[in-house]
Amino acid sequence: MALTQRFFTDAFRDMDRTFALLDDPDFLDKARRSLSSASNAVQMRHPPTDLIETESNFELHCELPGYDKKDIHIEMTDDNTIVISGDVQKEKQTSLEDAKKKKKKTNKNEQETTNMTPKWWKNERVHRSFQRTFSLPSPVKSDGITATYENGVLKVIVPKQGRETKRIRIE
Repeated sequence: MALTQRFFTDAFRDMDRTFALLDDPDFLDKARRSLSSASNAVQMRHPPTDLIETESNFELHCELPGYDKKDIHIEMTDDNTIVISGDVQKEKQTSLEDAKKKKKKTNKNEQETTNMTPKWWKNERVHRSFQRTFSLPSPVKSDGITATYENGVLKVIVPKQGRETKRIRIE
């Protein structure tokens, strides 16, 4: 009998805690922010990219905020496959107390020296990388590819390989 009562008491206590969370006005906002940050992490591993075909080119527009040109790599693996990858490591530090000054007095003369020791309250390290592979619908000229990176958007122009008609001689 006592075991059954205790089981239900624990279950009811857990249900009360759960309902108390739902009564918290910030609970849904916290859950939404949590899902949003997870979505951003996935988005950075798979950055949004537009692939546009014009009459003479293919254009790739890839959103890569926070990257430097030196961190982004573009390569052709075959006649119609292009790989865009990147890797960045950054360190961001925030301090509420940048330095703590200590006074040290000696017995011989009253010298004052300051010793700077940072006291960090937050230190965020960022490491992110991505790789995207695009198979283009037709062969391209790999020697004519150009790329620009401006305002966090990588723009790659890939010229199409012209289709040449070749006359075949019958023997």
